[in-house]
Amino acid sequence: MVDDQTSAARSQRCAQVVQRCGQRLGKVVGYVSAFLMVVMSLSIILGIVMRTVHIDNSWTYDVDLFSLIWVAFVGASFTALRGEHVTSGVALENMLPRCAGLMLVLRFVIISAFLVVFTISGFEQFLNSVQTHETTLDVMSWPVWIPHLALPVGTILWLAFEIHHFVRGLVAGRA
Repeated sequence: MVDDQTSAARSQRCAQVVQRCGQRLGKVVGYVSAFLMVVMSLSIILGIVMRTVHIDNSWTYDVDLFSLIWVAFVGASFTALRGEHVTSGVALENMLPRCAGLMLVLRFVIISAFLVVFTISGFEQFLNSVQTHETTLDVMSWPVWIPHLALPVGTILWLAFEIHHFVRGLVAGRA
């Protein structure tokens, strides 16, 4: 009986640590996403102004595109943390309330498998662009590995937040 209580207390402490880490990482990711949105907005405005006064602004397009890619992948992980991502789990959990625990596990397994495959693919693209020294065609010659790095980083963050969401669901007693 004492061992069961000790084990349960350890499990609960572990779940609390995972939740706290997820929340802290989520705040950082949220701030990074917001900062990148500001960078993208300012770059778009600067590009419009430069185009209006006939100054070469081809480099601003790359800043816009790179920021958009980073915002998309890092922002996706942030919305996953906040539970605002639209997934099939939302419909299934509401349709089958008695199976909510099973649906939570099934959703976690499917999304995690997808994110692992996507992370591996994104990491391969990143390594390929590093090895080939790909750059953009504009005056700045930005390295292409910068946007390619957004894929594995974003999907790893998303996976971390999915684990956070799964642990939160387990602690809430849905599984």
